[in-house]
Amino acid sequence: MKKLAIRSKKVLFKFSSLEKKHKIITYISLLFLTVSTYFLRTENQNVKVNYAILKEESSNLKYNMVLFNRNYEGFPLPVWQKIKKGNEFIIQYINPEYVKEFGHIFNNDKYELLGKNNFELFPDKIAQEYFVHDITVSKTGKKIEGLEKVVDKHGNIITLKVIKWRKIKSNKDTLVYGMVKEILPYTETNK
Repeated sequence: MKKLAIRSKKVLFKFSSLEKKHKIITYISLLFLTVSTYFLRTENQNVKVNYAILKEESSNLKYNMVLFNRNYEGFPLPVWQKIKKGNEFIIQYINPEYVKEFGHIFNNDKYELLGKNNFELFPDKIAQEYFVHDITVSKTGKKIEGLEKVVDKHGNIITLKVIKWRKIKSNKDTLVYGMVKEILPYTETNK
């Protein structure tokens, strides 16, 4: 037993002296960290490339939706299109007149609005009202006309006369279109 303890001490002493002379543990640790950093940097670059690709594809899809709906580009009334995904209605298209009338809600950048649902853009009460009308149109397939509210440039809630209709694309996607027929002037009773 005593011999084993002496041998252990000798091995530890030799290892300690080697470490002091050549800094083996330090260099091994540095090598490990260098290799790890290299692989992390490579992985980070791959993530950045994939992110840029997805961002570009997203931008192209949004642009293509505008081209697909170019019939409404010159239309004199605000028009929008939403697609039903699960239990949400995602905005896919708005025409220039919509941006002109309601652009203050999304900094006048139509691409900032695309891909978002009502609850991400509007106060809950207004978003719920939109959702009820959208779900009614998508389920029944009937055109509906009614009143909806929106916040104007001055922060007042105003009333809109809208019409909504449904279109089913390729027996898969349910598209809900909407158009503002008239913007009613603000009155104190609109609250």
